[in-house]
Amino acid sequence: MKLLLCSSNTILVKSLYGILRDEGHIVETAEHPAAAVQKAIDKKFGCVIIDSEPFGLSAEDAADIIRSVSPGTQVLFIGNAEGDKSDNGRETPFDLEEFRRSFHRIAV
Repeated sequence: MKLLLCSSNTILVKSLYGILRDEGHIVETAEHPAAAVQKAIDKKFGCVIIDSEPFGLSAEDAADIIRSVSPGTQVLFIGNAEGDKSDNGRETPFDLEEFRRSFHRIAV
């Protein structure tokens, strides 16, 4: 699956990138939600994983835009995003093993 991983946390990106690549996924990265939106406009991804830590464009707004330009794309939040996620994506825990389980339940 082709994935987009969006986070400004370099340690998180390296950890998740390695896990996802080892599982055979094609992973692209974006440092900020606005960059993730631009990549989602230019390319099709099966899943977009967004760090919910606030920086620039909110993760929720980015997810809404991505869904509008690429219907059917799964969006997962990492961290402690605020607000109801029932219609805006699913919040996933930071624990790497729990992330892996959540990712497989939702995106694969």
